[in-house]
Amino acid sequence: MRKIRILRVITWLPVGGIERKIVEVLPRLDRERFDVSLVCLRERGVLADDLERRGINVDLIPFARRWDVGALRALARLMRERRIDIVHSHMYRSNLPATVSARLAGVRRVFAQIHNVDTWETRRQLAMDRFLGRWRTGTICVSEQVRREAIEKLRLAPERAHLIYNGVDTKRFGSPTNRAELRRGAGAPESAVVFVMVARMVEQKRPEDFLALAARLLDEESSASSASSAGRPPVHFWFVGKGSELDGLKARARELPQAERIRFFGQRDDIAEIMSAADVFVMPSTKEGFSNALVEAMASGLAPIATDVGGNAEAVRDGQDGLIIPQLEPEALRDAAVRVLDDPDLLRKLQAGARARAETFSLDRMIGNVQRLYLEAMGEAYDA
Repeated sequence: MRKIRILRVITWLPVGGIERKIVEVLPRLDRERFDVSLVCLRERGVLADDLERRGINVDLIPFARRWDVGALRALARLMRERRIDIVHSHMYRSNLPATVSARLAGVRRVFAQIHNVDTWETRRQLAMDRFLGRWRTGTICVSEQVRREAIEKLRLAPERAHLIYNGVDTKRFGSPTNRAELRRGAGAPESAVVFVMVARMVEQKRPEDFLALAARLLDEESSASSASSAGRPPVHFWFVGKGSELDGLKARARELPQAERIRFFGQRDDIAEIMSAADVFVMPSTKEGFSNALVEAMASGLAPIATDVGGNAEAVRDGQDGLIIPQLEPEALRDAAVRVLDDPDLLRKLQAGARARAETFSLDRMIGNVQRLYLEAMGEAYDA
């Protein structure tokens, strides 16, 4: 039986959630049925070597611009030479050239993947993506909210918009290792409730809302006149990630009376360990597709507090696995945090619910859904 030849196409491989997911998934596809390779259209990026160490070939075809005719032809030539059966691209800047090159190469099975809501920056981009949709076998969407938007804006037939949730390695994130040691190193006693935010520190993620929550709860804790905070456990706040907002956040945090309770970890590779040492995960974003970090936190047994954007409310069932709040409402964020602080039974319930719910979004399930889609496109049966 000849292997099905898959070509994944992405702009490049920086250290980001989408790119890390590709590095996780591609080596785990069934090697007896699929021959998978990847092409970057800008530069290789820091994760390319990691992917090659796991047995996936990575090529670079640099595009000077989206309509780089020479690069489009080079990409089409690579598809023909490798007799590619299925092209699967990621995000608008790769979806456009991958679709056009596949057309030039005569590849009949093309999937474009959308990873976020409101992904088109201009009407021209939307019009172009809508036009190219007729050349694609289907569009892969990471949440039902993303899928609904794609159907509406790209005018897709519903059966050509495929929902495949992001998946996480629930075994990796569900196995705490050095919780006590990490908390001691961060100055957080076991009696404290640690709130953590793991994200790019950029405006879309609203890290300033997390800092404002920290300032308010720390102020309430230190205020002798605040009867409402009496009996609450001490609170600590951890920021994990880097981005354009980071320096400003650090400067503002230093001005707070209990600045030692706020820690900035920066970019880290030991996210699973940090998650296991925290208690509550906070996601105040204004835009999400389907957050890997959110599901990783749930798999780690953290109680999530997340804004009602993108696929957040598909991952978290409000009151069962976590708390869903409106975006850009600091009072709602504070009230949700106080609920879990003042009610230890609720906190434990949400933590247990989140851990169980995360199994719905396991990496194995995601990989199975991807393989099923590929086999169905080739007219073959999928046997899990």
